[in-house]
Amino acid sequence: MISRRKSPVTALAPFVRYYWYFEIGEDELPLAQMSFPYGSFELICYLENPNLMRWLGDKDDFFEPTTFYAGQLTRPYVMTFNKKCRCLGASLYPSAGSHLYRRPADEFTNQLVPLEDLDGDNALHQQLMTCDGEDALFDCLERYLLARLTGKFGDPLVHRLAGFIIDNPDREVLNQQIGGFGLSRRRLEQRFIASTGLPMGMFMRKARFQKAVHLLGKRGNAANLTEIGLSAGYYDQPHFINEFKAFSGLPPGEFHPTGLNNFMQTLMMVG
Repeated sequence: MISRRKSPVTALAPFVRYYWYFEIGEDELPLAQMSFPYGSFELICYLENPNLMRWLGDKDDFFEPTTFYAGQLTRPYVMTFNKKCRCLGASLYPSAGSHLYRRPADEFTNQLVPLEDLDGDNALHQQLMTCDGEDALFDCLERYLLARLTGKFGDPLVHRLAGFIIDNPDREVLNQQIGGFGLSRRRLEQRFIASTGLPMGMFMRKARFQKAVHLLGKRGNAANLTEIGLSAGYYDQPHFINEFKAFSGLPPGEFHPTGLNNFMQTLMMVG
């Protein structure tokens, strides 16, 4: 597998974490990979052969759209590649989900919305297909984002709050923090959902899960599950196991990020 990441220009830095690209060759096929809820909004463009996707627990596979915008995901899913694939994307910060298409972020939660439904056409894909090389692809995608995001401003309070939750996925610590914002919990929740697509409680659960995945991947076979669970913000071992299975379909002791999942893990992490 070939993969690459690139940082955005300064004007897009408040919105875009990075651009990414990957290729899967014939010699790697067929490839099936369990994937997990990532922590950002994703603008995804398949340049060759969209993959099959199936939500864990569902019976039917479906082809992902050629070009689409995906919101916050809360369910694990299986990706299956039967043909070689090339894919390009942009990861947006979780607090920037409503800015690209000026729709409430929760309209995109657990959705893969085709670009035709948002732009009225798929001109971006047509432009990308004329590009020669990865740098040209990144430049084309960046021009599209600049045209849509230049002059727009995010909600600084939600950006700050989302960053705090990612760094400190602990409910008691959060309750202490939001007391200093000068707004009611209800009003904060409304603004948070409008920008991120998730209530603060669900966002915190995902942040804990992402932190646990990062620690498991970092420590590998030497992982102490009790220590990792506590470090990630879980109350105890049962809490860790139950929450982890809810987002991954696996208990933490059976999680081994390899291959494509290592790349998808970089998309999932938002810190």
